[in-house]
Amino acid sequence: MRGKVIDAVLESMATNPDTFFLTADMGINLVEKIQEAYPDRFCNVGIAEQNLIGVSAGLANLGYRPFAYTISNFNVHRCYEQIRNEIGINGHPIVLLGTSTGYDNAPLGPTHHIIDDWGALRNIPGIDIYCPSSVNAATEVVPKIFSRGRPAYVRIPKGGFEKPESSDDMVLLTGEGKGVLLISYGSIAQNCLAVQEADSSVSVLVFNCLRPIDEEAVGKVISGYDKVFVVEDHFPETGLYSVLCELVVKNGILKKITSIAPPPVYDLEVGVTPGFYQRKFGLDVPGIQKAIL
Repeated sequence: MRGKVIDAVLESMATNPDTFFLTADMGINLVEKIQEAYPDRFCNVGIAEQNLIGVSAGLANLGYRPFAYTISNFNVHRCYEQIRNEIGINGHPIVLLGTSTGYDNAPLGPTHHIIDDWGALRNIPGIDIYCPSSVNAATEVVPKIFSRGRPAYVRIPKGGFEKPESSDDMVLLTGEGKGVLLISYGSIAQNCLAVQEADSSVSVLVFNCLRPIDEEAVGKVISGYDKVFVVEDHFPETGLYSVLCELVVKNGILKKITSIAPPPVYDLEVGVTPGFYQRKFGLDVPGIQKAIL
């Protein structure tokens, strides 16, 4: 998926001369093609993520559309003040490209867990948030950002997933019944689709864009099901579960929503796999199946 997003940025640089790509020493064997094709619009700031945003802001002042690429947790948490000041306050149209989501980097321990990133950015006004759930969504996210013209954060899962085929902001894959609706995004959506494959009565609502969302459309979908579950590898208090709980309260929708997500704890395990955490927190296929019974 990272390759698809980088390829889309490269394509945009051919038609949008104001596109500028920056990296914090991330993307070896991936971003060199941009450097070779457009050396005058490429900058590696080194392992200096806060400077990555500062330089991006300076380029935005000169009329460029900067794409700032590094690992998601560093792009958000290490740079939070810079993001707040340069994007939230000054409105610079910077695009944050974050590689990895959830427990993609589980072996590296809690400093590299990406389970609280986009929830933190919800506090800063004016930033669109994307998490492509398939290769098609990853391919289309950069053109979407250009067409909408706003600052954005793209959290890019590891792996490449063919489904859902649609790159729409929200994709509903309807099951045979109205009993259970699973709502998810990113790589964890694949586990929900596997649950649906095993039980055709289950419906799955997949988000490729987490902010903004079409509240009216989402409310109509949620209202049509008996049981609604939000499945995410992000703290629920600031994740999609929170977003949807706020939505139903604001719109007077009488619907219980249940969270399947990690608890609000930074787990100190190191050297484990992403699958370890999926099993531990019920995010794998058997865990989801058990929760929706």
